[in-house]
Formats: sequence, C-alpha cells, structure tokens
Amino acid sequence: MKESTEVVRTAEGDEWQYTCLLPESISEATEIYGEDGALYLHNSGLKVKEQNVARELYRNGKSAEEVNAAVAAYRPGQGTRVSAKKQALELIVSHSDMLRDNVDLLDKVQTAFVNGKFKDVVELLG
Repeated sequence: MKESTEVVRTAEGDEWQYTCLLPESISEATEIYGEDGALYLHNSGLKVKEQNVARELYRNGKSAEEVNAAVAAYRPGQGTRVSAKKQALELIVSHSDMLRDNVDLLDKVQTAFVNGKFKDVVELLG
C-alpha cells in the first residue's frame, strides 16, 4: 500500500487534507477488496475518466458519433496526451514576452483562458 495525501476543497473555499492508503497492484487491490470490490472500484474510476473524455469532446463541438468512438478507444495510461488547458498554459508561459508586447493578443488570450476555451488559446499562440 502506498500513502497518498489528498486535498478537498469546497465551493465555499474551505480546504482540508486527509491521508488514504492505495493498493500498488491489481493483486493487492483484489486481496484487500476482493474480486467484486476491485472490479467495482475499477469500473467506477473508469466511468469518471470516460465522462471526462466525453465532456471535453462535447465542449469542443464533437458529434455524438465522434464522442462515442473516442470513449470506446480510451485506454487509461496510454499515450502522453497533454490536456488543452495544460498546453494553453505552457504556451502562455513560453510566449510571455510576446504577450507583454501585444496587449490586444494578451486580452484575447486572457479572455479565452478565463472562459475555459483552452483550444482557442492554443490556436492564438500555437
């Protein structure tokens, strides 16, 4: 088991930490939770990950067919896909000098980022 410290934040801004123990292998999870429990935990976590994939694609205007295909193809831990938000932030940092000199572009980038339109930021700076 490995120890993990997690942070919980509420909508009101309250924050606290707790420590949980996590299995380090499938066999350890099965030993602790049993086969049914380990499968339940796997499926509930997978469902959340797939919902995140679908949500992101719908936000980016993909059709139901495209979303279904992407969710079906999703494999946790495969690839090194960087989220659009992280990519946008990396571009902002790397283009900070240019943004400082171009107030109009800076305004567009800030507006897009604040509104969660990270792909727009990538397009503006990429």
